Amino acid sequence: MRAFRRVSEGLACGLDDWERELLARLALEVRALLQADDPADEDADESPVPPSSPTDPGRPGESERDREVLAALDFDLDPPGNHVHAGRSTTDPVVGVLLPQASEDPVTAMEVSSLTRARLRDGKVDRLARLVAELSAPSGPEGTILVALGQESDWLGAINDIRLVLAQRLGIESAQDAGRVRDVAFREAPESETPHEQWYRGTALVYDMVTWWQESLVSALFGGTGPA
Repeated sequence: MRAFRRVSEGLACGLDDWERELLARLALEVRALLQADDPADEDADESPVPPSSPTDPGRPGESERDREVLAALDFDLDPPGNHVHAGRSTTDPVVGVLLPQASEDPVTAMEVSSLTRARLRDGKVDRLARLVAELSAPSGPEGTILVALGQESDWLGAINDIRLVLAQRLGIESAQDAGRVRDVAFREAPESETPHEQWYRGTALVYDMVTWWQESLVSALFGGTGPA
């Protein structure tokens, strides 16, 4: 993963094939969670990105460590034993993070929600779909990912929604939690670990990766050279 840089068409960054696939899958899963909040949407579980196979021989640019991360995450935002599938009537707390109540008063919250929830949800779904489209078929110079001029806020919002879901799944509620998760991400894998521990470690590393990617976009947008 390379930092975003300014190009004539907007902002561009280079990603390896496995990175594009991983980020697209995450975006699709977040989109599915949002679509599951809409009972009228019957296509929430459709996904144009095929799941990775544990026996996959690898993708261009993918190292053994990369394959370990993908195997640990397995493109699933939910920890083992706590799967949430699109199309299910959702009480998942992550939906409350993506579509927060506008008021602590339940009556007011319900009234505001009836007017704004669908529009907010549809806007998030649309921008995640556009992010997936670019990740699936990069349009930037030399095959890079392009954030076209005027689309920066949509990309920042879509990436942030992915980060919010990952943070919720990892239990990040403070800077101290974020530091703990980062320590887990770069800790050597133990000789034996439970499926949940493996999932948590892989997801922690992906959270760090997505955070770096978002910081790189913000830095390039405001004239910086990107995070270290």
